[in-house]
Amino acid sequence: MQIEILARGAFGSALIHLDPGESFVSESGAMFRASSNMDIDVTTKSKGKGGLLAGVKRLLGGDNFFFSTYRTTDGGAGEVGLSPTLGGEVREIAMDGVTSWVCAGGSYMASSSELQLDVQFQGLRGLFSGENLFFMHVQGEGSLLVNAYGRISEVEVDGELIIDTGHLVAFEETLTYTTTKTGGSWVTSFLAGEGIVMHFKGRGRVFVQSHNAKEFGTRLGRLLPPRRG
Repeated sequence: MQIEILARGAFGSALIHLDPGESFVSESGAMFRASSNMDIDVTTKSKGKGGLLAGVKRLLGGDNFFFSTYRTTDGGAGEVGLSPTLGGEVREIAMDGVTSWVCAGGSYMASSSELQLDVQFQGLRGLFSGENLFFMHVQGEGSLLVNAYGRISEVEVDGELIIDTGHLVAFEETLTYTTTKTGGSWVTSFLAGEGIVMHFKGRGRVFVQSHNAKEFGTRLGRLLPPRRG
């Protein structure tokens, strides 16, 4: 299998080249092109924990209810093109089977079929952050594709780092985090427009996105005319 990132920056996409017998998984709706010998199987379950309940949790976490699995049907090679819904960068993470990754809601795009996917409840941390209650936990050896709104930056953490909740894409599970306010008080934080941040500690990598889709949607909504009827 070979993964080709077709474009960098604001409008990224990926082309997955599959050899005979190989398969690849993505969130449903990500496919924009495929070779004629490609079979697409849509289900709520991928490798790891799955089923109807897992699909509901993914939906609550900002991801799609269904997965799509791609494999060729004629014993030959094939290809499938995948792209995110929002205009942003696509990044491949080469997972080594040792360190697991955690994807913020909506940032998971696709992965090797060998990787195990599990939706994890964030508890009160997710509730107070104002973001998603569920994150996608990914483990195993293979390729993970994440997408963002805007450009993705990789940050090496060795100690502590603060990230706005709306800009988090994914992070290595070697890091721990807490959610907290930015200002001296909760009132000051919200009046300043910052709200809640995630305070990471430890050593590991974090991917952040340059733009905040939620904030953009809120601002755009104020400019739209009122709905009629």
